[in-house]
Order: sequence, then structure tokens, then C-alpha cells
Amino acid sequence: MTATHALQQAAPEAAPTTIAATLAAYREGRSTPGKVVAELLARIESAGRDEVWISRVPSKQLKQQAAALDLMLQIKGEAVLESMPLFGIPFAVKDNIDVAEMSTTGACPEFGRLASESATVVQRLQAAGALLVGKTNLDQFATGLVGVRSPYGAVRNAIKPEYVSGGSSSGSAVAVALGQVMFSLGTDTAGSGRVPAAFNHLVGLKPTKGLISARGLVPACRTLDCISIFAHDVADAWRVLHNASGFDAEDGYSRRPTMLGVKRRGYRIAIPEQCEFFGDSVAQEAWELSLAQIAALPGVSLAKIPFAPFSAAAQLLYQGPWVAERRAALGDFFLENPEAIHPVVRQITAQADDYDAVDSFNAQYRLADLRRQAENLLEGSDLMLVPTTTTFPTIADVEADPVVRNAQLGHYTNFVNLMDMSAL
Repeated sequence: MTATHALQQAAPEAAPTTIAATLAAYREGRSTPGKVVAELLARIESAGRDEVWISRVPSKQLKQQAAALDLMLQIKGEAVLESMPLFGIPFAVKDNIDVAEMSTTGACPEFGRLASESATVVQRLQAAGALLVGKTNLDQFATGLVGVRSPYGAVRNAIKPEYVSGGSSSGSAVAVALGQVMFSLGTDTAGSGRVPAAFNHLVGLKPTKGLISARGLVPACRTLDCISIFAHDVADAWRVLHNASGFDAEDGYSRRPTMLGVKRRGYRIAIPEQCEFFGDSVAQEAWELSLAQIAALPGVSLAKIPFAPFSAAAQLLYQGPWVAERRAALGDFFLENPEAIHPVVRQITAQADDYDAVDSFNAQYRLADLRRQAENLLEGSDLMLVPTTTTFPTIADVEADPVVRNAQLGHYTNFVNLMDMSAL
């Protein structure tokens, strides 16, 4: 759900070109990768949104790669489209994901290092024919849901620039929303792949942990991190997921999915008994309108359940020992380069000192109990429906109260990662 009618009213009337439409244009000879790349490069240059990108593949190199694909398409025709499901589709990756011979900064220049090898997921997508355009801006070290905590600049919302883009995958979302790429990779530890999608009129797909390999990802919380997908529609996100996922024996958290079989037709949907919008009456109205529309769909039934176990789990992420994982991910860099770290990110990460190993185990026990409660509540449902977020703040709102505003945005997203759920 988008947070307010204001964003819905500002959304473009026609959706940008999808992956499926672009592949059809290639198949029918109406377009080529070279033409698509020329158009998107012109769009990037004219947008005046330099804060979206941290680094890009040089234009000359990108055009050469597209020209090689043009030749391949000319010689092999439809056969190349069958063998490479993402042939000539431009994409971006969040700059905490490795790309060979490009720097990985995590939005901290002093932390940056040249990657010798691309992340597994990038390799899979390029093998499927996808064309990398560059690496996008983010809340530093993927710590935040706002998109403003970066020395490379606050990433403005694609539709209403005075509002936040959402984070931490801010640049990845805005690059897709502005038509600068057709899909992108973000990461999602607390909602970073869903909040920016909602705020920029996109689909954000967060799979369960381990479906997409995290090898080559700079971790935020390694036990929770998921690589996520931004796209213009669900079909595009699903296509990307099919090509991005797969078991990776070199990633200790990679898993082979278990197929659950075919469910009966219709949807039994669980919704919270009561929803919190922190005083945003417009967001609440949008939620209630959406519920009425969904309830009217054939085969849909809504059942209210207590939200308390989910809310309690969500609070563990930043008000519990999981903040120590963020400290662990930075290692000695946190102590040796304090001035290089964004003040809010440093403040959050420093909370690791408040917890010890006993706290960590106790929090794990608490989470296990909450997960069991959640399983029991959801036993009779096919899925759970919640607002993506609670409100839609301006950049000025967030800068005035960065921690509280950020916490409000994660009210309906944080529990998903801790309970190892997928989300759309």
C-alpha cells in the first residue's frame, strides 16, 4: 500500500516500459538494446538527479556492450531471447553489492574497496543477459528507511521530490521509478526493499532469506539480510527473481526452497485488528479504502488477528541486540574511522555496547516464542496484509526527528525479516 493519496494522485498515468514489453519489442524488431541504452543514458543525463548514483559503468563501455548484444540479436534472432531471459534489460544494484572492478562503498567513501568478483546474484543476472548500468545510493551501511543518510546526498522521491524516497535502497528504487533502468537490486533487513517501493510507485519483492544468494553483499545484519528486487510490475519482479535465485554452496545462509504445493482457489487474508498510523489520517483513509476494495474481490475473505506478537518482534531489531550485528559487520572500521560514519548511523550502531551475549540469547528465545505465536495466528490464512508503512514524511520532517520518523516507517516491515517471511 502507498502511504497517502497524495502520492497516488501524483503517480504517472501510464506505467513505464516493462521488461516483458521490451523483450517483445526486441522480438518484433521494434527496438534493440542499443536504442534502449541510448534512451536511458539521455534520461539519466537530463534528469538532474545525480544523487541517485554512486558509480556508473562508463557510457562508452555501456554502449559497446549494447552494440554487442545488438549484433547477437541480429545473428541469432529469437533464439537468443529464449536462452537469455533478461537479454538487453538494463539494471542497477545497490552499492553494498559487489560488482567486479567497481568500488563497493556502502555509501561511505572511506570504506570503499574495489571488488575483485561480482556478487553471485549479479553474475546470475548478467548470465541471463541483463545489462548493468551502475551502482546506486543508499542510507549508509543500509541503516535507515529514509534515504537521506548518505554523504552522496539525500535521494529525493521520484514523484514528489520534497518527500523522502525511502531507504535504505533509495537510489535503487528511484532509478527504476525515473525510468533510468528497468529493474534494480536492493537489500532488505528491516523494510529497505519495500518502503522505497511504496514511496516511488513500484513493486518491491523481498524473498525469504537464502533464496537469493547474499555472497558478495556487505552485510548489515547477516542473519537477516535479503537481496530484494524493484520493478514496475509483479510479473517483472517474478521474472527477475527466477533468474536471480538459486542455491549457492559458498553462501552459508543459502537455502533450497521447499515447494508448498497448490492451495485452494481464493484467498484467506489476515489483517491486524487495529492499525497504527501515528496521526496520519490520510494514510489511514488510504488503508481503509484499500481494504474495502480487496474485500470486494471474488474469493477473498478477511480475518482480523492481534498484531501484538508482530509488533513485539519488530521492536527487537533496533531495541535489542541485533544492533550488535551492524557493529560486527563494520569490524574495526567503526572504531578507527568514526568521523567517516554518518552521525545517525554511528549513534544506532554504538548501541551495540549496551548488549552482551546473554542479552543475545534471551532475545533469540523471545523471538522464537513470538514466531510461534505468529504461526498460530496465521494458521488459517493464506497470507497477511498490512500497510507497507505508516506515513509519508518530507525530507525536512525526517531531518527534524531522524530516529523517531525512521522507526515509524518500519512499524509494519521490521517483523518480516525477524520472522523469516517473504513480502511484496
